[in-house]
Amino acid sequence: MDSSRTIGGQSPDVDGFNTTDGDALATQQWKSRDFSHSENLDLHLECVRQEPDNIDNIDKASYFDLFEWNSPIDSKKKLTLFPKWHLPLKVAAALTLFIFIYTFIREVLHPYVMRSRNEFYRIPVLVVNKVLPVVSITLLSLVYLPGILAAVLQLYRGTKYQRFPRWLDTWMLRRKQFGLLSFFFGVMHALYSLSYPMRRSYRYRLLNWAFQQVKENKENAWIEHDVWRMEIYVCLGILSLAILAVLAVVSIPTIASSLSWREFIFIQSKMGYIALFLCTAHAFVFAWDKWVDVNQFIWYTPPSFMLAVILPVIALVCKAILLLPCLNKRVQKIRSVHPITCPGSPCAARSSNHVSKLEERVSSNYIFASIVGRRRRSPSYPSTGRYSLRSGVLRLTDCIGVRVTMRRTETSL
Repeated sequence: MDSSRTIGGQSPDVDGFNTTDGDALATQQWKSRDFSHSENLDLHLECVRQEPDNIDNIDKASYFDLFEWNSPIDSKKKLTLFPKWHLPLKVAAALTLFIFIYTFIREVLHPYVMRSRNEFYRIPVLVVNKVLPVVSITLLSLVYLPGILAAVLQLYRGTKYQRFPRWLDTWMLRRKQFGLLSFFFGVMHALYSLSYPMRRSYRYRLLNWAFQQVKENKENAWIEHDVWRMEIYVCLGILSLAILAVLAVVSIPTIASSLSWREFIFIQSKMGYIALFLCTAHAFVFAWDKWVDVNQFIWYTPPSFMLAVILPVIALVCKAILLLPCLNKRVQKIRSVHPITCPGSPCAARSSNHVSKLEERVSSNYIFASIVGRRRRSPSYPSTGRYSLRSGVLRLTDCIGVRVTMRRTETSL
């Protein structure tokens, strides 16, 4: 790719030759740069296609999907370490610390103070393993709560063309990180649970149980409901972890780009809610009859599994309400191309005025316009096309046509 510098206010000519496979660049995005000193910048792109008359070679055609300008301003910026992970990591760390202290008080400090029993050996495995599932299911709930809040806000406003609050917008942009952290804590919970039989304390306790059974002259210690409880909640935990693994794999950009939009939405939304439901059912079955056991409320505090299911239950109930036909159809209409306004909403007048302004700007090709570049054939090169493009997202749909697609203003959910 050769580019000539601007001389006398003229725009540079960029000649792109088809030597790069477009599939390798399909997942890359256009990076915005500071064009304050080059408002009238035009790009002239020249594409060459080999053997244009041979239809069999059309699949071999390659194109450029990304152009970058390395601005001096960008080179002076200090790179931030994992900027998108700051908020999710802070939330996960705060949740982990709070649940750990809460569980430590109930499982270790209470026996030591009330009965002078030394239970500090429970901290490395048992206490930590009670912290991990609570944090995991809470983070998973934080993935789907912002979408529910956004739907409620759109129902109230009656339009999709108004921006969400900054806190909600930031929350929605961090859902992927929350989901990956939830999967991480879920995997750690599974590994800790598998390590139970390998602990020395568990072996000693198993011997004590056997000795007590012999002392009480019991031939069979089988407890039917306890067996069913264990079998069911382990099964639900395995299923939920498997679905979370699928969601984590699909979040990889290379895999996500290979899926269609409908497939991606089905996996991340539909299967995500299934995973949240299975995790919640896993917690409910684990508790079994402990919900009404007074001995579980140590120092007038509820057990940790009660705290774990608060946000998931809220998210699932709200989602079930939004799936009602009377609300679901309205949400779909609002998110469709033609906006509607709530008759009794105080923002109805503002919404109609805002939409009319948007329509004027759309007609002027300033917002999410799809335009085809101007093609000027060179007489000496019949298979060569040259185009003049404004700044935007460049995509060569083939080796001759150029399409410029501006970003949509509404937020996709």
